[in-house]
Amino acid sequence: MAEAEQAAHETEPWATDSHNLGGWASNQAVLDHLVFLTQGERLTSVVHNPDERGVGRLATLEVLLVQSASSLWMGGDEKDYNVCVRFEVRRASSGPREITPETIDCPPGVPAAPTPR
Repeated sequence: MAEAEQAAHETEPWATDSHNLGGWASNQAVLDHLVFLTQGERLTSVVHNPDERGVGRLATLEVLLVQSASSLWMGGDEKDYNVCVRFEVRRASSGPREITPETIDCPPGVPAAPTPR
């Protein structure tokens, strides 16, 4: 989950960077940037309001992330597991967009561990 929180934290200022030639990034570009930063697999994404300066819920993204965990009591073996995260992109009546990640139950068909490559 730390990667998702870091991606949200880094995307918020990127989305409103006044140095962009086009001004604020579109809500779709924000979702694309989150997928890029997390290196996750996009499960669903919806732009609820195409106006990047809109108010309320602007966009929602669900991604599948691969996390690693090491357990010392198991001889230090590192295990990979899948985590699904939902990002909500919102904006209050004034100010920049806020991006909030939260873990969610993965949809049916997503295994608990990634498939070996």
